Amino acid sequence: MLRIFCGALIALTAIAISGCGTNKLPLNYAPTSVLTASGETKVDPFEYAPARGGKIKSNQIRNTAMGNVYFEQDIGVLFKDAVFKELRFVGVKVGVGTATLSGEIEEFLIDDLGYSVDWTLRVNYQVKDASGTVVYQAVKNIERNTNKFANIFGALNETIKLSIEELIKDPKFLKTIE
Repeated sequence: MLRIFCGALIALTAIAISGCGTNKLPLNYAPTSVLTASGETKVDPFEYAPARGGKIKSNQIRNTAMGNVYFEQDIGVLFKDAVFKELRFVGVKVGVGTATLSGEIEEFLIDDLGYSVDWTLRVNYQVKDASGTVVYQAVKNIERNTNKFANIFGALNETIKLSIEELIKDPKFLKTIE
């Protein structure tokens, strides 16, 4: 009986450790906001500041537990696509107009030490007019806590959506894309 228990424990440990490897996780952001908005804007790439200087890779979200979390796409590309999809989903005409939305992801952290997971996503959004002048700038910071064994893809999508919704709820942003 002890041999079976030890074998099962070794197998579970191997499975748990293999999840922390270097395999790249696929992620396809699905828009889910129930907000509505109007206006028009182009969406340019978002810079992923944590990857500047090579501390982490451009397709990696910082986390505090053992191992690394890598995605098939760079985080800046993933975020740009999510913003594009979410804005279009709520009613904004995307890819047209004179306003251009872009920004910098200042922090994206999964604090997964302990019994729950703390998510932090801080994005500095910017809108430029046709001349390149910044007409809107705001930092949206999302901090949330989820169950340790929640669906990581669902939690990640929700965290990104909440950030974009903070942007959509901002009347100053909406005024710049009218």
